[in-house]
Formats: sequence, structure tokens, C-alpha cells
Amino acid sequence: MRGAPVAEEAYYLDGSRNQQGPVPVAEIARLVRNGTIRRDTLVWYPGMPDWRPASQVNEFASLFGQAAPPPRPPAGPSPPAFAGAAPMQRPASLAGAYPGQAPRVQAQQVDSGGSMGFGGAIATCFRKYVDFTGRARRKEYWFWHLFYWLLLVVLVILDGAILGMGGRAAVFTSLGMLALILPTLAVTVRRLHDTDHSGWMIFITLIPLIGSIVFIVFMCQRGTAGPNRFGQDPLGLDAAAAFD
Repeated sequence: MRGAPVAEEAYYLDGSRNQQGPVPVAEIARLVRNGTIRRDTLVWYPGMPDWRPASQVNEFASLFGQAAPPPRPPAGPSPPAFAGAAPMQRPASLAGAYPGQAPRVQAQQVDSGGSMGFGGAIATCFRKYVDFTGRARRKEYWFWHLFYWLLLVVLVILDGAILGMGGRAAVFTSLGMLALILPTLAVTVRRLHDTDHSGWMIFITLIPLIGSIVFIVFMCQRGTAGPNRFGQDPLGLDAAAAFD
């Protein structure tokens, strides 16, 4: 009778819910120590039927100072699709992956409400540099704008230090604004989509005062709970969060 499979390498979902790995199981302890893998980080290795929190996997539970529940029966050789709670849908089919290949898990489909921080929001906006489809949660939009204005302040200071304040062109500031205009427009349109508004509503800001107030209200609203006409709810597993 065959015993339970022994993990030699594993995969995990990072803070942006992107699949990482494979990494040797011996490296898991280091990732736990430096905070990359936490108790609730989802992990998988060949032989597991589904993704599970690291603290609930026998091989890794001791790293968190607790015992894991009994292992489930072994499954196939490829990582299963991560199943989020309703109203999320299961990720797209993993068909076509050759044996031994670790398919990628799409970030938007497994993004949980509490996972996105400042760095994750910036990385997402750069990854979706000219992506005007789908939805963006409030954290993604506001963290991006915080980054945008902080960067502009740094570039203005840089222009003043290098070029002087004697009326010369603000070269670095202009280049920075030019480089960030597309991702800024894209995340704004996706934020409007999250509240079930067309991206064309961005032009409401052309209406003096009232248009800007209405636009800010849209940006502060929680997105539609569950799927809407523009895609899945980016809050995912934490759809009940009071403010993301």
C-alpha cells in the first residue's frame, strides 16, 4: 500500500495572489521567517487535491508552531484551480498545460479583499499599463494616486536641484507625467467599472465643481458586490469588507 506523498517542491500564492514556484520545500522555512509565507498563505505541492493555508499543511504546520489536520487523499500532478468563495467564479480552465508544468493562476480571479497593499497596487497598475477592461478596487486606485503624487513631488525637487528654478523646463516632471498618464487613465476607468459605471464617465470632471464632486464620490464608493457587466468582483474572498 502506497504511503502519503512526500513534498519535494511546492507552489504558493504571493501577496498579489500570483502563483510562485516551484520552490524546494527546504526553502519554505526561510520564506516563513522573512514573512513571505504566512499562516493564511495558500500553498500546493503534487499530491494535494487543492490549495490550502500553509498552517494547515502537515509538512509546514510545525513552522507556525501548530499541528495540521490529517492530509487529504493524493490527486493528480498539476496544481488545481484555486476555488474562491461566492460570488467569485473558479479560474479559467488549466487545459493545455503539459505534465509537470505549473500553470499560472490569474491574479484578478483569486485576489482576496485583504491581500492588496501599496506595493501590490503599484505592481498591478504597471502590469495593467494600458488595460482599460475589468475592474479595480479602491485600494488599487487610491494607492496608485498616492504613488503618482509622491513621485511627482520627487521629480519636481529633482528638477529644481539639477535644472534650477530659473524658468527652465521641468524635464523630469514632464517625463514622469507622460510615462504615468496611460496607467492612471486605465486604473481610473477600471475603478469606474467597479462601481458599474462606463469609463466614459471620466468626462464628468469637465463639469465645473459638481462634476468633480460626483467623480470623487464614484471613486470612494465600494464596487458592485459580485460580478457586474465589466467582470468579477476584485474584492473576491473579502467581499464583505467595510473599506478595502
